[in-house]
Amino acid sequence: MKNKAIFLLVLVVLSIFVLTSCAQETPQGGESVKIDIVLDWTPNTNHTGLYVAQAKGYFEEEGLEVTIMQPPEGGAEAIVGGGGAQFGISFQDYLAPNYASNTPMPITAVAAIIQHNTSGILSLKEDGIDRPSKLPGHNYATWNLPIELAIIKKVVEDDGGSFDEIELIPSTVTDVITALQTDIDSVWVYYAWDGIATKVKGLETNFLNFADYGKELDYYSPVLFVNDDFAKANPQ
Repeated sequence: MKNKAIFLLVLVVLSIFVLTSCAQETPQGGESVKIDIVLDWTPNTNHTGLYVAQAKGYFEEEGLEVTIMQPPEGGAEAIVGGGGAQFGISFQDYLAPNYASNTPMPITAVAAIIQHNTSGILSLKEDGIDRPSKLPGHNYATWNLPIELAIIKKVVEDDGGSFDEIELIPSTVTDVITALQTDIDSVWVYYAWDGIATKVKGLETNFLNFADYGKELDYYSPVLFVNDDFAKANPQ
């Protein structure tokens, strides 16, 4: 059963319907395999498959005892890389710096939960930021990640704007709606969650989808990754 763990988890996060159609017979006897999976953020629509599978008992049918965990302050990468959990959810752009590091954490992406990049820059329509070149003159809430800032710079300068004229505000925005209605002009969001949330609240917004500004920016978001030692012990 342990050798099935990676395969089953991948199926669940990719599609709950795939899991139900591909499920194997309920294992006979033996102990359940304990699996911890660390989310990337507050539970949201990207995690639906996991919670449905847990509620419907699909994990249990396959001999898996799955615990879904909130990410620590250091992120899912740190706890999974350190062996504190077997699986985590992250983003391709978050994982890239790890692989480029001289001392990378032992983690490997094994599946895309969403086939395309759903992230981009969100702002209130009244601010008029309807294309990247209009970001200059406004502020942007940044995580100060090198790859984040490089992407912002690329899309702004490719559109004829000046990256240096954007006011960068170090901030980890946890409430996008409140941030946009107070002191933040623009913020990087994942549309399936924060984009929809602003619509539900009736806010009129502009969303600059990174995938619209270059094929190289249409990367996977989010992705499922695994601890390398666990993967080696449970190959598929």
